[in-house]
Amino acid sequence: MQNMSTDSPNATDCKDLAYTKVTKVVLPVLYFFVFIGGLLLNALATWIFCHISSQSSFVVYLKNIVTTDVMMLITLPFKILSDSHLGPWQLKAFVCRYNLVLFYGNMYLSIMFLGLISFDRYLKIAWPTKNFMVQKVIFAKVISAGCWVFIMGSAVISIILTNMPSADKITTQCFDFRNEQSKNWYQFTAIKCQVIFWITFVLLMLCYSAIFKKIYWSDQKLHKDSSNMIKKVNRNIFSTMGVFTICFVPYHIMRLVYKRPNNQKGCTTYDTLYYAKEFSKLLCAINVCLDPIIYFLLCKLFTKLLFKKMRVKQGHEIEMSL
Repeated sequence: MQNMSTDSPNATDCKDLAYTKVTKVVLPVLYFFVFIGGLLLNALATWIFCHISSQSSFVVYLKNIVTTDVMMLITLPFKILSDSHLGPWQLKAFVCRYNLVLFYGNMYLSIMFLGLISFDRYLKIAWPTKNFMVQKVIFAKVISAGCWVFIMGSAVISIILTNMPSADKITTQCFDFRNEQSKNWYQFTAIKCQVIFWITFVLLMLCYSAIFKKIYWSDQKLHKDSSNMIKKVNRNIFSTMGVFTICFVPYHIMRLVYKRPNNQKGCTTYDTLYYAKEFSKLLCAINVCLDPIIYFLLCKLFTKLLFKKMRVKQGHEIEMSL
């Protein structure tokens, strides 16, 4: 899996932005708050899902997202310490070779499972009386396992190729651990990950647009007052799309426009793009704090069990979301 956070030799003429107060203090502090918030929310989510059986493909995908979020959270303390320069140079080597690879791997797994959830919800709404093969629990488990093998297999290759000894143990950047073969591999995975993201983004747009259209016209045909239903659908659709867009779209746009300078004239632009890229990557990490919102809004079993465990009485039964 790609390591997109490193500098290249083309940027060495510009100031080393990895050693500024923003990257050494501000970003690590923000990542620390993300870690604490994500740890609390995902500990609760994990506890709840441990009491929910995998009785539908929808629940299977949600459990996989919880797993990816927990694994991403595990990588954050190492990133925080490394970016803050609080550990030895060996910590930087560990982060470059293993930690960032797992960070990105779990990020793209989360993206893929959100895409699968949107397709699963579309089939449930568009054909509520049918049970397609892709909606069966066994199929969901198989395709989930396939996603893990595909992404983590790529991650293992990245780890193996990131094996160059560092010549400078003080100012080591992740780029220094790459040989020519690994550089070509990272270029390939960068393109692959962009393709995964934008295909998933289009899939979400198409599926949720179709869901909204289906519910709206069904209520119109039955001459029902659809205002409440439409509001509920809008809430669920826009919450899911909102989380996905806020967390992932800025980073992938930055990856399309981010270029390293070949000379001093490009340093001003490089500085701006570098900081924009780093903060957009922070948004990707914030996804671990926002995913529980999706569980709460979309999964009836999760919401009911949450209220039950918290001993909160509901004034009315929560209807199944999308």
